[in-house]
Amino acid sequence: MKIKIFEKLQSKDPYCLHFDGKRIQGEEYQVVLLKNTTIEIKLGILKCENGSATAIHKALHQLIDEYDAWENIRMIICDTAAVNTGRLNGIVTLIQDDVLRKGFQKPQYIGCQHHVLDLILKHVINFLIPEPTRKPELNYFFIDKLTENYASLQIDYHQVATDDVNTGENPGWRDDFKFLYKLCQAYRHYKTTSRWPRISWKKLPNMHMARWNSRAVYAVIAFFLIPEWRRILGIACDFICYEWANSWFHSQHYNEASFSELLTSLTKTKCKQAIKCLKAHWSVEESLIDLPRSNQNAERAVKLMEELHANSKKFEFLNLKFIAKNNF
Repeated sequence: MKIKIFEKLQSKDPYCLHFDGKRIQGEEYQVVLLKNTTIEIKLGILKCENGSATAIHKALHQLIDEYDAWENIRMIICDTAAVNTGRLNGIVTLIQDDVLRKGFQKPQYIGCQHHVLDLILKHVINFLIPEPTRKPELNYFFIDKLTENYASLQIDYHQVATDDVNTGENPGWRDDFKFLYKLCQAYRHYKTTSRWPRISWKKLPNMHMARWNSRAVYAVIAFFLIPEWRRILGIACDFICYEWANSWFHSQHYNEASFSELLTSLTKTKCKQAIKCLKAHWSVEESLIDLPRSNQNAERAVKLMEELHANSKKFEFLNLKFIAKNNF
């Protein structure tokens, strides 16, 4: 398979570099992929000395060298963490400098739009609901009440719910994202008809500091189930279920209008931090390769790595099992 990968890259077709990390049993790992409009290549798993930009770049540089893939890298998509996007010593800047030193075109960097939307949501919710209860969970009072009384709140709501809701075509989302999509459609139904929709309640999502879309799920659920929070959550839910959801559930391919629509919506919230975040991280340039501007394929590869790690005694076997999952 490694020979096949090398042969494919010798054509010098343009690819987008994706990478994402996970700390497992005290060790820092990174998955690395190349993708274009026709193929995705699982290039390998890196075991890094630590999670610093210097350590990750060192391992990433060695892997790209191994496949002589510098000329192939025309785009880079990753999340917007500081270790990746640091102006002088971030991983993206270091890789771009490497490619330039090799005499090739500087790769275009596109921040993962789903991560940007997560950051924007964090700023908006903190701005509209500025009273988290306790650290490190950073829950809000309505989240505490939901987790403590979820079953009984559902029973009370079912007594007033009247309408079945046609959520339309599911855009291929699963699990918590699928639930969020249905909640947004239910909220739109309420705003249009002023009638309470019947909702098939799911398990509450896990709270994770890096995934603020879970707060979106909690906010919309709380709007329906906790009447005393509706006035406060209404503005947040308007943002979540319309403009934010339109961007989140979009294909993430380049869309010239998406930036201006988000900016207009954020301007209405008057949240300066969210506006600053959008302008700093959302790339308005057309993509050099017509791919979704998301790092979800790398996130899926991280999950695959975790599954393989459970049955791999040595790193060498883990890496080879990962590469063997390529299907060409």
